[in-house]
Amino acid sequence: METLVIIGAGGFGKEAAWAVARMNAIVPRYTLAGFCDDRPGPAGTHYGLPLLGPLEKAAASLKGPVAFYCAIGANAVREKLVDRALAAGWFPCEAIVDPSVIVAPGATVGGGSYIGAGSILSPDCRLGSHVIVNQHCSIGHDSVTADFAQVCPGARVNGECVLGRSAFVGSGAVLKQGVRLGVGAVLGAASFAVKDIADGCTAIGNPARVIFQPPSHS
Repeated sequence: METLVIIGAGGFGKEAAWAVARMNAIVPRYTLAGFCDDRPGPAGTHYGLPLLGPLEKAAASLKGPVAFYCAIGANAVREKLVDRALAAGWFPCEAIVDPSVIVAPGATVGGGSYIGAGSILSPDCRLGSHVIVNQHCSIGHDSVTADFAQVCPGARVNGECVLGRSAFVGSGAVLKQGVRLGVGAVLGAASFAVKDIADGCTAIGNPARVIFQPPSHS
């Protein structure tokens, strides 16, 4: 059994711990040591597991190899915390994939990613590391989801789509087949993207229209 720490003592941390428990019930893999979190607060428990304090404090107290899962929804913050965990000598856990997820042949998921209950990964889709695919999502065939991207509950990513690094797909949003969501781009909740959304842009509506684009540095 590998020691596993969840970074982030919030609601998403609970969901990650729940998925790990469901995985362990089928094939025991992880011993959950608890949660670490930078937010000040009294010692105690969260979702029945110990609160270990800030990441570096937890790293100093735990002995032996430690795997981690970063349960932080904000993509940029998650990336910074992953860097801190690696610097502390921890290593990313294998993907947390709820047992209810349907994984088709050829689908691949990188380390430190999370696939929530009721989701579907279609044939030959590729998901990078530290990706979040939340509950009841579908990821289409031959699509590519880069590191640190996030797909919120109920979203639909159709076949051959591309999600750039740290891209964000809001709850219930849909990407038409072949659409590209750029690096750090955002598709708002319940929106329908029928054409590409450039790096750093935010689009909402049906069809989705860009409401924010980063300033040009030309």
